[in-house]
Amino acid sequence: MAREGYFIVDSDLHLMEPYDLWERYLEGPHKANPPHFFAAHRRSEEEIKVVGMEVQGLAIPAHGRSPGAIASSRELRRRSRDRHPHFEVAQTQGFDAASTLTAMDIEGIDVAVMYGTRGRQVLSHDNLPPDYSAALARAYNNWTHDYCAHNPMRLKFAGQVAMHDIPSAVAEARRCVTELGAVAIIGTPNPVDGQHLHDEACEPLWAEIERLGVPVGFHPTGETSLRDDAGRRYVGHANFHPIAHAIRNPVELMGAIASMTTGGVLERHPGLRCAFLEGTAGWLYWWLWRLDDQWEKFGPGCEHQLMLPPSEYFKRQCYLALDADEEPAVDVVEKLGADYFVVSTDYPHPDAAFPEAMKEFLALPLDDAARRKILWDNCARL
Repeated sequence: MAREGYFIVDSDLHLMEPYDLWERYLEGPHKANPPHFFAAHRRSEEEIKVVGMEVQGLAIPAHGRSPGAIASSRELRRRSRDRHPHFEVAQTQGFDAASTLTAMDIEGIDVAVMYGTRGRQVLSHDNLPPDYSAALARAYNNWTHDYCAHNPMRLKFAGQVAMHDIPSAVAEARRCVTELGAVAIIGTPNPVDGQHLHDEACEPLWAEIERLGVPVGFHPTGETSLRDDAGRRYVGHANFHPIAHAIRNPVELMGAIASMTTGGVLERHPGLRCAFLEGTAGWLYWWLWRLDDQWEKFGPGCEHQLMLPPSEYFKRQCYLALDADEEPAVDVVEKLGADYFVVSTDYPHPDAAFPEAMKEFLALPLDDAARRKILWDNCARL
């Protein structure tokens, strides 16, 4: 397809899974107890907006039916849907694969790696029973495989694992790659039930993903009831929604980068590749400097020693997604070089820039070589 002479791979384009996915795809005894979604009704001429879910009696997200969150989301959604008539078409078609391919054509995207929306959200509670959370992930992966089969050359599959039980996550990662053809595994950047990414319990998962030869893509979610969530402290306070959203994604990715680099995971797994998605990129240069600075000061007395400064592990094995319209990212690309960055449109989420995402990216003051790396080469290599 090539837009303005550039081939484009979207590192993080979203599915909008149907609400009955788990009713149709859950297996065994769990099939009788799928997640239950609830809605807030808007004005009669607008569609119903689902504002939360109940999973095994547990409420997700923590802000649930908050009037402030509902109102701010409604206004954002109204403005985003007014930008292009395709949103109405996609909504009518249930955001199916055909409508996603049309959206990709509008933006000029050749290939997309598909990440979940509700498939991420239903796992965002610490207290989910491990066998049930594993069944939720398995159902999502089977459905996503079928979705991407509509055009497997353009729609690539990122497999979901539940961090509530690492042995089950290992088995599901293996099944996703070897049986379903997944090109990545989706990682939760937050601690789940107090377990951090660099804790010893997670080692079998990193070893298996490294062995499988696919990357892990760490992706926060805004609809969460995880206790360790950077935005959760603001829930219930005035204007919490924009504050929590501004803080959550970059801060959770900062923590994940710290765990994978300073926590020693990438030291132990030199073949493991990581992507950190949907948290912007303008902060990266400072954060790598900060991790190196703190390691130099406090690292020599730590339990596990590193052979390299934390920033070197990032540069050796990691990538970060910048937003298509992120002008502050130009500075960090110039400082670090373009080799560490990928781009995503985040379609069809209302805070994304569709249908102008690629137009806005191409307006950033980057040279041709940097654009080609960020639009295609880096994500293809990842």
